[in-house]
Amino acid sequence: MDSKKIQNVFFISDSTGITIESLGHSLFTQFPDITFEKKVFPFVTKKENAEKAISHIKKVATNSQNTPIVFTSLADEDLKNLFAANDISIFDIFSSFIPEMESHLKTQASHAIGETHGVGNTSDYLQRIDALNFALSHDDGMKLDTIEHADIILTGVSRSGKTPTCLYLAMHYNLKTANYPLTDSDFENSYLPETLRASQDQIFGLTISPTQLCKIRTERKPNSKYASFEQCEFEIKKAESIYKNSKLPFIDTSSVSIEEIATTIIQRLNLKPQGKW
Repeated sequence: MDSKKIQNVFFISDSTGITIESLGHSLFTQFPDITFEKKVFPFVTKKENAEKAISHIKKVATNSQNTPIVFTSLADEDLKNLFAANDISIFDIFSSFIPEMESHLKTQASHAIGETHGVGNTSDYLQRIDALNFALSHDDGMKLDTIEHADIILTGVSRSGKTPTCLYLAMHYNLKTANYPLTDSDFENSYLPETLRASQDQIFGLTISPTQLCKIRTERKPNSKYASFEQCEFEIKKAESIYKNSKLPFIDTSSVSIEEIATTIIQRLNLKPQGKW
């Protein structure tokens, strides 16, 4: 029976809420004995949006033993004041950092709505869409004839985290990503396939513990050779041998978050992210 304390948390954003939720998750990891029940209210740009969120928060507060935690990233001061008027304490990332930054930079912030993820920047938005389309069309070894246009090519055994990592890199960093699943013929050769060797500088390997891989594959195909521990262990050993023979950088994804995987890949390939600024 789970005896952890339960804490309700709300994220209020005038954009997608992705940034503030990511910040919250980073903070929550420092409190492992608490279970956080989370809800995001994105695109809160009008009074009626804020009032809907406030109504929900007050209802939860009435039925909870703990006062909800409310994170906001609202540029509109009037909207923030609505929460204060309803006796809701908020942790606001703008008021926490913007005044000091204005003082340091000796200029006023724009307080523009929806800029956190570049929503108002057409060029950045189009780059992100282009990167996502590239990742989707070059998933699982597709379109090898144009794979050299990728910023990053991930390789690894089936279910080692290639696709979600590619999509994360495309969505958050506007990087064109492709992925190639290692196959039996690759294991026999113990080297990268010929089609990838010309793009070796862009390639990064993913590995995973056999136990974790077995668990993931069993959920997909239980009682199969594909999901057996022996097969998983065999493929992982062969994959890591290919990485070492080909002098490829690689990372173990077994207990690492997708954010950490993405950051490690960018740093070790000396790439310049496009979508964070």
